[in-house]
Amino acid sequence: MKTIRYIMGFFLFFTLTSCNDWFEVSPETQVSSDDLYEKGNGFRMQVNGLYKSLGSSSLYAQELTWGFLDVLGQYYVRQNLDNTYQQVNDRQYENANVLPIIDGIWSGMYKVIADCNNIIEHVDKASNSIFELGEPERLKIRGEALAVRAFVHFDLLRLFAPAPAVNENGSWIPYVTSSESVINNKLTVKQVLENVERDLLEAHTCMVPWDSAIVYSDYYNEEVIRMWHIMERFWTDWNTESEIAEFFGHQRSRLNMASIRGMLARVYSYMGEKKKAYDAIEEAFAMGGKWEPWGFENMDWLEPGYGRLLSDVVFNVYNTRAGDINAPFITAERPLYIRNVYNLFPAQNQIDGRFERLLSMLSGNYLSIKSKKGNNDVAYLPILRKSELYYIKGEYLASIGQVSEAVDLLREIRSSRGDISVDDLNTVTTEMGYIEAMLTDARKEFIGEGQSFYLFKRLNLPVFDGVQNIDFRNLYTLPVPKSEEVVF
Repeated sequence: MKTIRYIMGFFLFFTLTSCNDWFEVSPETQVSSDDLYEKGNGFRMQVNGLYKSLGSSSLYAQELTWGFLDVLGQYYVRQNLDNTYQQVNDRQYENANVLPIIDGIWSGMYKVIADCNNIIEHVDKASNSIFELGEPERLKIRGEALAVRAFVHFDLLRLFAPAPAVNENGSWIPYVTSSESVINNKLTVKQVLENVERDLLEAHTCMVPWDSAIVYSDYYNEEVIRMWHIMERFWTDWNTESEIAEFFGHQRSRLNMASIRGMLARVYSYMGEKKKAYDAIEEAFAMGGKWEPWGFENMDWLEPGYGRLLSDVVFNVYNTRAGDINAPFITAERPLYIRNVYNLFPAQNQIDGRFERLLSMLSGNYLSIKSKKGNNDVAYLPILRKSELYYIKGEYLASIGQVSEAVDLLREIRSSRGDISVDDLNTVTTEMGYIEAMLTDARKEFIGEGQSFYLFKRLNLPVFDGVQNIDFRNLYTLPVPKSEEVVF
């Protein structure tokens, strides 16, 4: 049997290589001329612009991770928050200080969608000949634009519409597929999710020739996945920079076949399609192949200055200023103190690496240092990680009576995070017991990453802050900006 090397293995490798060059490209994200698309490099610049926009402070470098969303997720001690975040904590969405944050999220996300549509429309008309690597490169770029469009619409839906569990039939947000300036009709939750699924599946198909096609490699003296072959020009001469290698090399910071499967699992889980979510995860993990097991970051080996646990991140975006953005919020003037730390990490669980290594004490309280300025990996902003996929897998297994198998997944997460405490998971024997244990672990896992709020919303449960349930399920949906029509 021929040995095939798959894409997952170089995820860790590219964590350790420089990505400043291609991320520092300053694209014209508002394209006013077709001239930019005369060469493949113009398309690469525009795709870079998508990810750079997602990494802004109004989106995933702050508000959609440790900022607005984690405040809404009841992570922080209220009295130490600044005035704006206190109002966010209290769900005062119409407050004059809060509205600009919500407006910035809405307009920033739809701006990225407009840029995706611009790329798709131009790449559909482009000749394969303008791309250095021909049709596979053209399809890869098309697939990334489709995937980003789906991802952004999905997060807009999670913010500005009720969860499917609520069975609400109203119309909430538009699904925009054209760069033309027109008024787009709002769709139901079901219609938006159908569009998200369609775009992700089409994106996956586009990427097959690039991410999984097999070619012979002189470097390895065997057949390898095409991406490894492309990267040879980067690996064989460290002193020679390759635009292609730099552009396509940082696969964790781009949407690819594996991360699209992971994103589909998140979407299916939101839809309540547990078996489809489970199958998508199995397919994503299988892409690692027997040579490249996709493991968790081992907290015992985590060196000082690393907080993102990147080995098990499936998809992240990037901002070299992420530490500067977070810096004012880990000071005594504007601290984001974690609420109820000793309830979240009781005495027997304080050996958990997420407590020991990712929290830091200031004035008797604890702060997350995942986004601390000066960390070697601070620029990487996790969007989807393997632990979330394990939680989703476990939900399906528990729902079909395989609770012990679901609990084993939680054990694997906790063990990798350095938690060797007395195994309190032995008492989990029911589906609801698994859900409660999962939520407890996710509350620790998602500190600073914005995903906890979405989890409680998806399950239509009150937010548990470590001590009490805070029930604002009637306020889980953000108001659509009154000026939303001008975005299109």
